[in-house]
Order: sequence, then C-alpha cells, then structure tokens
Amino acid sequence: MKVIFKYGCMNSGKTMDLIKIAYNYKEKNINAIVLKPELDQRAKNKIVSRTGLVLDAIEIKQDDCEDILQKLEENPAKVYLIDEANFLSKEAIDTIINYGYDHQVETLIFFGLKTDFKGNLFPGSKRLLERADNIDESTTLCWCGKKARQNGRVINNKLVKEGPTILVDIPENQVEYLPLCNYHYYKGIIAEDEI
Repeated sequence: MKVIFKYGCMNSGKTMDLIKIAYNYKEKNINAIVLKPELDQRAKNKIVSRTGLVLDAIEIKQDDCEDILQKLEENPAKVYLIDEANFLSKEAIDTIINYGYDHQVETLIFFGLKTDFKGNLFPGSKRLLERADNIDESTTLCWCGKKARQNGRVINNKLVKEGPTILVDIPENQVEYLPLCNYHYYKGIIAEDEI
C-alpha cells in the first residue's frame, strides 16, 4: 500500500487536485472513495473547490475511530482520497492507514494544510508527515509573488495570530484566510498597500 500526503497553503489547489485524481480513477473504472471530516461544513457530503468543482464525499467524525472504521467497512475500495486531513486526529490518521494495511487497500491519498494560522502543525498533518510514504507540496504565492508558506487568518482586515484553531462563533464572511510568505506573515502585512 502507498500512503501519500499532499499538503499546501490555502488556495494552493489541493481540492482541485483531489477532484482531478478522483475523476482519473473513475475514468479507469477504479473505485475511489472520497472521505472528509464532518467538521468541514462548507458543503454537506460534498467537496467543493474554490473554482466551483463539486464532488460527492462521505463524512467522517475527525476523532471518532469507530465511526471511521464503520464508514471504511461500509465503503470498501482500493483507493481512498481524504480531504482536509489536517482536521483529523492522530488516532484517526492511524486508524485509516492501519485499515488500509489490513484490507489490501492500494492507495491512500490525504490532502490538507500542514500548519494552522499560528504556524503550528495540525495534529493530523504531523502524523501524516511521520507516516506517509510520499509527501508532495502544492504551492501558491503570497500577494508579493514569493512562495507562500503560511496560512494567515484575517479578521477586520488585520492578520491575527492568536485564538482558537477552529472558529465556530465568527461568521464565515468575517474571516478570510490568505497564503503569505514567511516575511509578510511575520510582519503582518496582508497587502501591498500596507507597506
């Protein structure tokens, strides 16, 4: 079995890659099941890219290993594509990978952010960096044109570096996430007109 982790900053095309890969498997008549944490509520039972592409997905509880095992057993496949893997717990990552080894799964491809808006590794991403056979980075650019390395959380046009990793009380339209290079993340500069 092969375990792949495809990570990148916000807006680096991870979800588009997942949808493209799922399409390629479908075109070859290979059953590829798409999973996503139910914490991602942008679209119920769907994966939606910022370009508008949509794909059906099975939702799993990000830290409930019994739920994850049940969903895997109900949906056997040779390939699983897991979106937003950064939101999964270490135990959830281990459950999926171990299931793959025990059930002759050919490929597990996880997609997600490496770090949160504070620059810290997500637990799921950390575990994937430890266990994946292949690690591939999807890249995007900061507003300045340099390679983005950080996910900046912007509230009221200001970069914030404190607070809970997952927001539940702030409406989505009041929060923005921007890919930033290390320098502009460090300086808190989110646009050229702030220089």
